[in-house]
Amino acid sequence: MLSTFPAPAAAEIKEIIAEGSYNMGDGETPTVAEERALLEAKRTAIEQAGTYIQSYSAVKNFQLTDDEVKTLASGIMQVTVLDKRRTVVGDGINFWVKIKAEVSTDNIETMAKEVKEKSNLEDYQRLQAEYDQSQQQIADLKKQLQAARNDQERQQIRDRIAYNDNLFQARVWFERGNRHAIRRDYEQALEAYNRAIAINPQYGYAYVNRGRVYALMGRFRPALDDYNTALEINPGLVRAYLLEGRAYEHMGRNREAIESYRSFIRYAPDRERLNVEQARRRIRFLERW
Repeated sequence: MLSTFPAPAAAEIKEIIAEGSYNMGDGETPTVAEERALLEAKRTAIEQAGTYIQSYSAVKNFQLTDDEVKTLASGIMQVTVLDKRRTVVGDGINFWVKIKAEVSTDNIETMAKEVKEKSNLEDYQRLQAEYDQSQQQIADLKKQLQAARNDQERQQIRDRIAYNDNLFQARVWFERGNRHAIRRDYEQALEAYNRAIAINPQYGYAYVNRGRVYALMGRFRPALDDYNTALEINPGLVRAYLLEGRAYEHMGRNREAIESYRSFIRYAPDRERLNVEQARRRIRFLERW
């Protein structure tokens, strides 16, 4: 399904009320359990916000796919927690949260352009898949914990639950950074990416996106440092080569830019073919100088 968007004459605001809940088990932390409940509420709100955005009536030159609409909705929603509570349920605790999500059409044209950036869409899609995987893994680990035969086995499972919680927290902060970046609120985006990296220093995607924000702010040296770190952690994060090439170009270091673009072309997967063509054009341009 496609939706089209203009620059609105006056902002409209849609209020959405949504709820989420999560049952915390042995080995989980209250902070993450509350975030999981909040995630459920936000997902419900995003679905409703997406419907609202799709029905937005002023039509002019902008077309977005369903996934782009959800990415946009996630970026423009302003969320307020209205109520939350904890209830003992059996051997665990149920976390419940109620939120108000406000969706404004103000600046929707600018932000629609941001979600057209391929990396923003891919980040959103990957995060949703990772959240789903995390929920399923936690459910499986809870069952394994109940069936554990001794203290050593139980502790090993609790350690895996703690690791899952760590990744979940890092992803939450990473997603917050992405939302701030889409809004072009770069300082807050950096703070969120810093939190993600502090929680999980091996989270390569956070370095790539923090580097991209540094570059957008004209801070190319720390951007290059982040791209290099991301590639050291995970050589498969080949988008970092493309961003590295752009940063070198802005710094006037054309020879290094060409090498970065060539590395991107060499390792890029098929889905990056448009960016590969862009990298080839940049190489041809730079080689003429």
